[in-house]
Amino acid sequence: MAIKHSFSFNTTKPQIVRPDGNRTLITAEELPILKDISISILKLTPHSMREPHWHPNAAELSYCVKGKAIVTIFSPKAEHNTFTVDPGEVFYVPKGYLHYISNISDEAAEFIIIFSHHLPEDLNISDSVNAIPAHALAATFGLPTSFFEKIQTKKNVNISGHVNEKPSLPFIASQFKINAEKLNPQLVTQGGSARIINGNSFPILENLAFFNLRINEKGIREPHWHPNASELNYVLTGRARLNILSPGGDVDSFEIGPGEGSFIPAAYFHYIENIGSDELHMTVFFTHRTPNDLGISGSLSAYSDEALSSLFGVPVEYFKDMPRYQEDVMVVTGGG
Repeated sequence: MAIKHSFSFNTTKPQIVRPDGNRTLITAEELPILKDISISILKLTPHSMREPHWHPNAAELSYCVKGKAIVTIFSPKAEHNTFTVDPGEVFYVPKGYLHYISNISDEAAEFIIIFSHHLPEDLNISDSVNAIPAHALAATFGLPTSFFEKIQTKKNVNISGHVNEKPSLPFIASQFKINAEKLNPQLVTQGGSARIINGNSFPILENLAFFNLRINEKGIREPHWHPNASELNYVLTGRARLNILSPGGDVDSFEIGPGEGSFIPAAYFHYIENIGSDELHMTVFFTHRTPNDLGISGSLSAYSDEALSSLFGVPVEYFKDMPRYQEDVMVVTGGG
């Protein structure tokens, strides 16, 4: 029996539900095959926030699907980075860095958030204040003990509403943010395109990378594998078919649509096909800052007709018309 690689947010209940938003996680608890990566969907109502927090065991890479938000990252050496995030933009938070997301728009905001661990951990500011005696906090700030006694009432806030952030603050360009939609695609073929955000184009990344992948109708991401990285993909629009070959010969074949995705361990052979009538838009995340891949086009081209003839049990002449590619074709058209 093939191992399950797919997941669905459409049938997974949010683990955190507040009047002002919710967060749904897919970790190794929900999908046991996950390793070194996990995914969540964060939804915030207008003018609500994900409270300041950090992840002791994971970095975070977030893609804004809709809404407009302010993000503030507090880093070692008391560095502050405050910037806005719009749809199509990506921001990265190193492991252990304090950060928050505040929806400053009049519409709901939604984020796809990737963690560099299959069981990410959270620590929140509200819990932190409650964990320390009020007199110790008062001594730290030079305030009366009563100041902290009054606010040590709310525990595990996580998501809070009625935040009056002003979008007119003096924002500056940030090394933590990049626009995944405005980049020129590094890959463009008749089958589709990909905007690649990795350690070369976004130097702050560690152990994570991101492909903004679009596959045209009847397009195919050629059969391939990633020697140095696992892959976690998520469908924004369209419908896809995937086949994943695991060691031992098991093949997991399935379809996924909006709100669904899959995990592919490092070096597992797979392909993605657009089986819908519209463009397939997927966010594809990797567990390496510069993931590499090997495709079937270059792989078959690397060996002689004689070797292929012996392998597949056909005459040598059978392969005389097969194109020989010096590099992988990546995304092709003509499927279906």
